[in-house]
Amino acid sequence: MGVNLDKLSAMQVFVRVAELASFTKAAEQMRIQKGGISSAIQQLESQMGVRLLYRTTRKVQLTQDG
Repeated sequence: MGVNLDKLSAMQVFVRVAELASFTKAAEQMRIQKGGISSAIQQLESQMGVRLLYRTTRKVQLTQDG
C-alpha cells in the first residue's frame, strides 16, 4: 500500500531517487516503504503527463524529461 503525497513531497521523493539511482536506497533514507516511493513517482508522472524515470530490476535512470 502506497502513501499519497502532495506534489512537493512527491518531487522530493523523485529528487532523492534520482540522486541515489535507487528506489530502495531512497526508501531507506526517507523512511518510507519502497511501495510508497514507487507510488509517489507514479503519481508525479501521472500528474505531469511524462515518464521521469526508466526502471529496470537492476537500475534506475532519468529520462530526458526527468
